[in-house]
Amino acid sequence: MSATSNDVNDDVLKATKTYRQQRRHVIALYLLALLVMMVLFGWLLSEQYRQEIEAAESRITARANVVAEWAKGVFAQSGQALFGLAEMLTLQGMPDSDNAQALQRSLENLTLYVPMVDEIAVLSAEGRVMASGRSSRRAGADISDTTLFNAFKQAGQEELITPLYWSSSDQRYYLYHGRRLETSSGEFAGVVISSIVPEVFADALEQMSVYDGESIALVDPGLKFIARYPTPEKPFSIGSQIESPETAEWLTRGESTWSINIDSPIDGRKRLFRMLRVGEYPMLAVVGVDLHELLSAWRQRALILMLVTAVIALLGAWGARHYLNRLALSHQLRQRIEEREQARAEAQIAAAAFQTHLGILITDPQGIILKVNETFSRITGYSEAEIVGNNPRMFSSGLQNAAFYRRLWKRVIKTGNWEGEIWNQRKNGELFPEWLTISAVYSVEGTLTHYVATMSDISERKAAEQEIHQLAFYDTLTGLANRRLFMDRIGNALKELQRHQRCGALLFIDIDNFKQINDTLGHYAGDQVLQSVARRMGQMLRDTDTLARLGSDEFAVLIEGVDSNYAQTTRLAERIAHKLLATLNESITLAEESITVTGSIGIAIMASNEYGVDDYLQQVDMALFQAKNNGRHGVCFFDPSMQAALLAHVKLEADLRQAQASQQWQLYYQPQVDHHGVITGVEALLRWHHPERGIVSPGDFIPLLESNELINDVGEWVLEDACYQLARWAQHPQLSKLTISVNISPLQFRDEQFLARVEGVFARTQAPLQRLKLEVTESLFVEARDDARDKMLALKARGVRFSLDDFGTGYSSLAYLAQLPLDQLKIDQSFVQQVLESQANAAIVESTIALAESLNLEVIAEGVETKAQQAWLLAHDCHAYQGYLFGRPVTAEAIERLITGA
Repeated sequence: MSATSNDVNDDVLKATKTYRQQRRHVIALYLLALLVMMVLFGWLLSEQYRQEIEAAESRITARANVVAEWAKGVFAQSGQALFGLAEMLTLQGMPDSDNAQALQRSLENLTLYVPMVDEIAVLSAEGRVMASGRSSRRAGADISDTTLFNAFKQAGQEELITPLYWSSSDQRYYLYHGRRLETSSGEFAGVVISSIVPEVFADALEQMSVYDGESIALVDPGLKFIARYPTPEKPFSIGSQIESPETAEWLTRGESTWSINIDSPIDGRKRLFRMLRVGEYPMLAVVGVDLHELLSAWRQRALILMLVTAVIALLGAWGARHYLNRLALSHQLRQRIEEREQARAEAQIAAAAFQTHLGILITDPQGIILKVNETFSRITGYSEAEIVGNNPRMFSSGLQNAAFYRRLWKRVIKTGNWEGEIWNQRKNGELFPEWLTISAVYSVEGTLTHYVATMSDISERKAAEQEIHQLAFYDTLTGLANRRLFMDRIGNALKELQRHQRCGALLFIDIDNFKQINDTLGHYAGDQVLQSVARRMGQMLRDTDTLARLGSDEFAVLIEGVDSNYAQTTRLAERIAHKLLATLNESITLAEESITVTGSIGIAIMASNEYGVDDYLQQVDMALFQAKNNGRHGVCFFDPSMQAALLAHVKLEADLRQAQASQQWQLYYQPQVDHHGVITGVEALLRWHHPERGIVSPGDFIPLLESNELINDVGEWVLEDACYQLARWAQHPQLSKLTISVNISPLQFRDEQFLARVEGVFARTQAPLQRLKLEVTESLFVEARDDARDKMLALKARGVRFSLDDFGTGYSSLAYLAQLPLDQLKIDQSFVQQVLESQANAAIVESTIALAESLNLEVIAEGVETKAQQAWLLAHDCHAYQGYLFGRPVTAEAIERLITGA
């Protein structure tokens, strides 16, 4: 009895000691978890702060690069104008007093065509103003004593751009751009100078969208204020001196870019600035972001994390206290029932374990299998009779080497268990992944008695992980890398460029007119084309190149690992691009159809780590846009001038949307005459009076109207204004017989609301419709010819007449001429102006006149500029004309004066 009592007391003492150790462990674990959580949250906040700052730096760096490139484009336009003027003066010589006025007019025209430049002037070798592009008020002014003029005359400067320069005569600041003039013998002959007003840059910055708290500014090297958006409040204005010792110190170091975190000298707000020299020009691009607004979200997250930390700490303390109470109760109960229940408890556990969904295997100390459960047999395919008595090596897949198993068993011996992922083999030879746990079982005396292994088949989980990875990083249709993976690899390529100076190239490929394939053959055929294109292009590329599908019919290629030679990288990219175009051009067989596709490719060379991912993506996108504009099926490299052109295009498009609201449209009318020279009608021509650019060429804004769908609204305005003019002329005896021809765009004609819009115009204007002539082009009838014919017949019923414009320059077809309700053919001016020099053009015009007579159609020739052309046309039975010989486009009032003589 005493021996048994001693054994029980020993067990009680051991249990008490274990209980106290558990209490200490629980408290220590709680404090450790609390410390780890605080460290983790602190690290997370610091990492998020760093990421916010880095993201802001990347964004403002890209913005600074765009502003700098645009400013370079402004100076480049001025430089091109001065270079051309200097070349002309060098060839023709400096003008004398007799032809100074001709030079004056040339400078005025040149100033109009260079909208970024305020004035262009020519200085003599003595420093006097010979002519100016704005007015003659400066002629004769003497500026020979200025530093700018002496830099060219005495220092021999060839070209010079000044910082902000105060003009005492104009009482305002300019940036002057000058170029030296020399005689044919190399002697100093004078200077051509352009003046650029700082407001040009301010207007451009206002067109750029900025984020909250972001500012964009331009200053000169003397830290004089040029422009900023948002516009600063007074006292800062153009020419104001900016006090920034840090910036002045950076300028003295001669570095090209610089980032700093300081209080803004303009608005006093704490900002992160990125400063960039604008090439070799006397200008700095400065982009800043307000740190208070930038970090507002980060501060909110910090507050939330602190609250979460406090809540978790309180919940953890309550949970630890609750656990300790339960632990104490458990200790008391265990002391009383441990001996009585121990044997029975071990026997339910064993039975339950063998009923689990996990596979279980038990071996002796030598590793011989003693028992397995049904789950283990179901996973491996072996029955229990086939397994018992063997070594677990029978399941080995061969994918793990001997060193792996040595580390595994070393861990089991040292700690008593091991768990991890391992590949084994089923009875049918199939390899599968499993999660395996091995535990060593010891007796009370500490002797090893068994090994117990539990395993679960994780094949489905691994397959799901693979599918998730495939969906996340690869295109489902073609199997190529998707945009997310492509962007990640561009980032890695830029890191390689920074570390090892290895250039790379980006190619964007767009399938030309892919929408037509979907519309005509169906989307399934379109998908087959995309798969075939992806497969072919992949065969043309190296294993180190990345081919991706970015969306729809847009593909991209990343070429990596090229050395630092820019020219070699360019040649490689061009060679690969032409190989891709060639393989695209091979025919593709779809069921019984055989089609051929073409592509357009834009290329940007990654050779400078000054640009980020967004910069290079913007560059290659611009190059692709230019390639498509050049006529498709071609290759175009990015050029910095594209950015300047894009900004100008965006500015023009923004102005275009304000033109109608600001009443900037006006109709001009060009006379149409008979063979006696009598005006029988006019053609209405749209003109845009821009408040800054003056008259904008229709060739510049008509394509913009058609591309952004403004053509419907503007076309309706043109028709309505012309109809009102018809109604007014109908009240005048000498003007009532005039007809007005109005051009109708194919896009406008195809609009579903076209007839409703036209009927509305007719109702409002009450114009005499028998005097209205609508001019359409041949491209209108390429698609939906029946729809066009139905609309024309509906308008013909109202008395409207139709003229086919530019006949012979498009998809001419005798079939549609016979079917459409036309009244007149208009011979294009490209044929008319060559009838005397080209037999082929003369034959075309003669055939057109004969064709019109056979179809009982009127015929009119446009572009008639000489009496000889008119005589030839009259001799060949063309009795109606339009062209500069009879009058240029003028206002309605001028037409009225021309006819009435009033």
